[in-house]
Amino acid sequence: MRVGIITYCRREDGHPGGVPKWAWYLKRALLEGGHDVRHWAWADCAEPKLDGAPEYVKAERLGKHVGSQVRDYDRIIVDGFWSCGLPEDAPVTVVCHGTWAGLAAACGGVKPELIAAQGAEYRRFPVVAVSQAAARQVRTYHGTDPVAVIPNGVDLEVFRPVEGEPNDPPVVLYAGKGYSKGENIVGSVARLLEGEVSVEYLDAQIGMEARAFQRGDGFLFPSRHEGDSYALKEAAACGLPVVASAVGMLANERPAQIGEIVEGFEAQDYCAALERVLARRESHQPRRWAEQHAGFDDFAGRWREYLGRQTRRRDTAGGGCAP
Repeated sequence: MRVGIITYCRREDGHPGGVPKWAWYLKRALLEGGHDVRHWAWADCAEPKLDGAPEYVKAERLGKHVGSQVRDYDRIIVDGFWSCGLPEDAPVTVVCHGTWAGLAAACGGVKPELIAAQGAEYRRFPVVAVSQAAARQVRTYHGTDPVAVIPNGVDLEVFRPVEGEPNDPPVVLYAGKGYSKGENIVGSVARLLEGEVSVEYLDAQIGMEARAFQRGDGFLFPSRHEGDSYALKEAAACGLPVVASAVGMLANERPAQIGEIVEGFEAQDYCAALERVLARRESHQPRRWAEQHAGFDDFAGRWREYLGRQTRRRDTAGGGCAP
């Protein structure tokens, strides 16, 4: 099966972040499944005159650039609105990692044109969501039901605990920058617990994330908006107990194994939860939770099974594009 992937950036080109990592894992999963895979990104047709243009304008340009090629593929898997510009009959699946509308509701500051562009693509093509929370955002803000929910997965052989004595004082890591990731809450926690814990930014280079997590004793994640966080799953896979907000995948469950889930965004609540988690680290089993809910093998298997359904539907229909 020939599969294309379209995102703004590629991890292989030096771009960190959740979506490039998701596409990198997806490409690996499909290659290991015997598929022929190509990954397009904005760098493949970047035009200096569009450097300052909104992403959906760049997406339309990239879509037109590759539009003549996509009909040669069995399925094109696209992040967000990066299907803009692709022909209506292209065999596209759009992936929702969280909506601009959901981010606007949680944090504000999102231009309406971004929300509209994303919604148009969610209504034009079938959607796969990375979590039940992301699926709910698609239904709530754009009036369409995703065809599948496929959570992200991490390489549990790479992200794993290491033996060693706890740090004194404990090192608590955080990974997100900006208001939407709760950086202001992290700063308040660091001030309130100064001397008791060392709150440090993960600051991991591409390919070095596991080692960065392994130096910590806990993970603080007060994000205001998420789809299905890689950082959260990587921290848990490395055995770090987590204190996180009830958003993204944690909006639907409160797994005691992982650590503590905090309702709301008051710094004092995160301090109290962090103190409890660090005092009772042995009572949490984040690694076991990751093995059950965050493995790459499950992620890969679900994507291969989804693509297999598309092939069967196309064959049954005698050709053409299936949703």
